[in-house]
Amino acid sequence: MKKVKIFQRLLAALSISGWSLAVYALLVFDKARPDRAIGYYLSKGSSVRLQWDPLATLQLEHIIWACAAISFVSLGFNYYFAHHSKMGYWFNIPLLLLSSLAAALYLRFIL
Repeated sequence: MKKVKIFQRLLAALSISGWSLAVYALLVFDKARPDRAIGYYLSKGSSVRLQWDPLATLQLEHIIWACAAISFVSLGFNYYFAHHSKMGYWFNIPLLLLSSLAAALYLRFIL
């Protein structure tokens, strides 16, 4: 197998694993965020959580930082191989890096 083909598969594996972690982070986000305080639930006496769940929020932050780390490594491989071969840049890698960094910094400093 050619060297470029191996690196393309490596980048694809890193990209798929990073985006899978991002989708998993969305599932954890649903468990971590506060419940919506709807008047119907409050009038019926149901318990509604108005704060972020601390354990799920910490797990969410770790998942997002791992996603950012994977995308950073993938961006490094992409930069190196784009300059040493005819393979171009992949657009989804910087997009995942920027979105995961923004989400992780938001969780770290705002919440």
